[in-house]
Amino acid sequence: MRLVKKALAKGFNGLGYEVHRKSDEHDLFNFNNFVNLTQAYEQSLNESGSQIKTDEIRPKLIARLAGTPPSEAYAIIDSLAKSNNIDGDICEFGVAQGETSALIANEIKTSNKILHLFDSFEGLPKPSEKDQLKDDIFSLGSMEAYAGAMSRPEELVRSRLNDIAFPEEKFVIHKGFVDQVFKNDANLPNKVSFAYVDFDFYEPIKLALEFLHNTAPCGAIFVVDDYDYFSTGAKTAVEEFLEEKNSQSEAYECFVPNTRYGHFAILTRKN
Repeated sequence: MRLVKKALAKGFNGLGYEVHRKSDEHDLFNFNNFVNLTQAYEQSLNESGSQIKTDEIRPKLIARLAGTPPSEAYAIIDSLAKSNNIDGDICEFGVAQGETSALIANEIKTSNKILHLFDSFEGLPKPSEKDQLKDDIFSLGSMEAYAGAMSRPEELVRSRLNDIAFPEEKFVIHKGFVDQVFKNDANLPNKVSFAYVDFDFYEPIKLALEFLHNTAPCGAIFVVDDYDYFSTGAKTAVEEFLEEKNSQSEAYECFVPNTRYGHFAILTRKN
């Protein structure tokens, strides 16, 4: 193995490149640059009217996110700050490995809000007819092949929350597919001030939005992930929901950012 490494190094040297071992100091330098960027981004948001407080743990949690770009993470953080004074608990629908759960938990650790986490822990359900494959993110070839994908154990999200010392009494895990959870779970929140909806497919997203509509006061904010990405179901569910709820008056304001910031929609309850 050492001879192979020497041969590769010699080959690169012949092309005018030098090979160096990646050091911890180099990693720290790169992370410090990332922290500087997050601080600048937060200042820019606050100058535009946001109220994001400084937090030392936040950059580490953002850097660990899988599938959620930092720009979308800040949409979540900004929405949590804006809904902080709204009565109601916090929900995440679809927790996967729990990285976003930890990010959200860190933002509400000093509040009296409870974090409600919904996941089957069995992966994605079967897609409906309204779920057409738009972006084949795992190269599986069909929408049907994604049933059961993205399964993560419940212990993983508990571990992520334990890593940031988030108290057990401040979160509730609702285990199971959401259609059954809504029917059988007696510990559902009565009011919700913020929700992150990351269910990917049409039917669970539509069910989550209907649940939120019945529990969200004016000013509540929902961030729906994968809008116009992966499956067509997320965008269809949001559009149908808005068409129905805004038919008489504007019950919700919807903002869809440029795709450079990610693929998501932000819904704000207006009345």
